[in-house]
Amino acid sequence: MKTTQQLFTAKDHLVSKDRFKVIWNNDKHWAQTEIPLGTDMSKYYKSDDYASHKNKEKSLADLIYIFIQRIMLYFKMTLIKRHSLGKKLLDYGAGIGNFARYMSKDKYKVIAIEPNPTARNIAISKGINVVSCLKKIPATESFNIITLWHVLEHISRPKKILEELRSRLEKNGKLIIAVPNFNSFDSQYYQAHWAALDVPRHFWHFTTPGIQILMKESGFVMSEKYPLWFDAIYIAYLSEKYLGNNCPLLRGSFIGLISNIKASFSGEYSSLIYVFEKESSFLED
Repeated sequence: MKTTQQLFTAKDHLVSKDRFKVIWNNDKHWAQTEIPLGTDMSKYYKSDDYASHKNKEKSLADLIYIFIQRIMLYFKMTLIKRHSLGKKLLDYGAGIGNFARYMSKDKYKVIAIEPNPTARNIAISKGINVVSCLKKIPATESFNIITLWHVLEHISRPKKILEELRSRLEKNGKLIIAVPNFNSFDSQYYQAHWAALDVPRHFWHFTTPGIQILMKESGFVMSEKYPLWFDAIYIAYLSEKYLGNNCPLLRGSFIGLISNIKASFSGEYSSLIYVFEKESSFLED
């Protein structure tokens, strides 16, 4: 069997309407968006509808998204308290800073990283300590917990960043990562129209075996895995909307519900949260 094969082409529905090839890597157990060399990625983030940079509600779906986001903020905080022994937190890819601000209110010492200047300025206006990259944080600063909420798939060189983050993680620290699941029912149902492909902003489309391979190569081992139930409904809604189907919220809710029911048996939820710790041979870092 070939190491790589083209699965389909997917459309950027959010900004450009350009199409991009999605390539499956059989050895790595993930898919990759094929992006021409020299592409200016910043132009693909210039949209008021981009979820993690969205600052205003424009529709019923936006209101539902914000409501669910508030529920998930509490869930994320509970998860962190379960796994972390301290309150020094680095939120990598903070968007407009909602999660960072939420954790700061619970007396966490939070530093956020957000490369997009528009989103970063909004986060700064909320009183968040946010910088553009890891190099802007003093090398002596380390963290009990590092979070990447739907961020890893956006990073062109994830192994390099993960190794840098590992060096900032304390001995018993935890790295928490949330990503879409390419093996989920809704991914298989919508195929090239699956909204969580989000090409070209998503370089990578992970499966659980795929992310474990990447993390092991970067010096981490998985300790826990959790589902993100609401993601199936939201992603299915967007997929229906992109397809131009009638009643996308109703139809998407139905497909998302089916995806969650199937995942309750298979474990293949639309999105998953993974908890990682340093692999024992890397603890001397």
